[in-house]
Amino acid sequence: MAGWKKLAKSDLPAFLAELASQAELVVPQEKNGKTRFLPLDSARPISFPSSLVDVSLKSVFFPKRRPVARFGEKGDSPSEQRIECAAVQSPFSPRIVMGAHPCDVSAVNYVDRVFVHSAFKDPLYEAERNRTTIIGMACSEMKPECHCTDRDLSPDNERGMDAVFVEAGDGYLFRAVTDKGAAVLKSGLLKETSDEPAKRDWPRGKYPVSPESIVQSPSSSEADPFWQEVADLCLTCGACTFACPTCTCFLVSDERHDGAGERVTAWDSCQFSGYSRMSGGHNPRKTKSARVRNRMLDKFVYTVEKYGATSCVGCGRCAIICPVGRHFPREIAALSRGLSPLSSEENGDCTRSKRGLPPLSSDENGGCTRSPRTR
Repeated sequence: MAGWKKLAKSDLPAFLAELASQAELVVPQEKNGKTRFLPLDSARPISFPSSLVDVSLKSVFFPKRRPVARFGEKGDSPSEQRIECAAVQSPFSPRIVMGAHPCDVSAVNYVDRVFVHSAFKDPLYEAERNRTTIIGMACSEMKPECHCTDRDLSPDNERGMDAVFVEAGDGYLFRAVTDKGAAVLKSGLLKETSDEPAKRDWPRGKYPVSPESIVQSPSSSEADPFWQEVADLCLTCGACTFACPTCTCFLVSDERHDGAGERVTAWDSCQFSGYSRMSGGHNPRKTKSARVRNRMLDKFVYTVEKYGATSCVGCGRCAIICPVGRHFPREIAALSRGLSPLSSEENGDCTRSKRGLPPLSSDENGGCTRSPRTR
């Protein structure tokens, strides 16, 4: 595609107005103290953070609550009354999403594998994707929990974007990646430039994971004490799954309001006790340890088998949002290396405790101590 173009920071409001005149424009904005992707609203502060947006892009394409069909009673008399049901029509009006970082765009690419490139297509999701042009934003830094470089990504990765921009001094540099991107970057406010973003070597190795090592690890066994150690910390509140940009589990329910009904999908969580409970009452994952094991293996083993890719993009939101400080990235890295889930590699490696002994963690001097909660 074409080279870089520059937009002066003073021209950003005018540029956003031009985009909004072409299509529905979704940008990171502040709401309830967090930055999230919302339709452009002049009453809300717009923010293009240097790295992670607080709330992921997932709900733009796959809303928390989504009507898929509507039904109701038809007929003038009781003998003529019948129930009619109609599928919700797919949206077609154009939309532009601007400011999504590489981890969020990569997450959308993964969800495409589930809802578009699989045997069970979701026509509403596919329509949302087809009507959207993504102007991604390269990160200028990595936040403390960011580890995309351990997940085959980088803060300046353009994969899956239609266009990309990056902050550069007194302006922004824009470049089209696809024809769709080129079509929305025709503004006269964008000036040809010889400037290019500076190349950077990004750090890696914070939470490395090898799916092959997990499969071969004795700790992957359901009976291994590793899972109980993790479960002892977990509230199974589901916050990590809702914050995760690639978790796609949902339930289906029928709702009725004032004589009219809707069939809706709503986000669900594999960490909830009733998630896998069957109609007869049997629950194959009745314990917390079984549920946390399923989620961790799903991210790095089962998704590779089903969709050819791990479903972690290294955004770190699961660790950020956990109310008790559970650290999923550190736990899965420990599993991959055969360590205790409570070992801290930042303070020195702890070798895996012997089977059946209390879990181990690293003290400030790098030695291994028994976790205080087991004393």
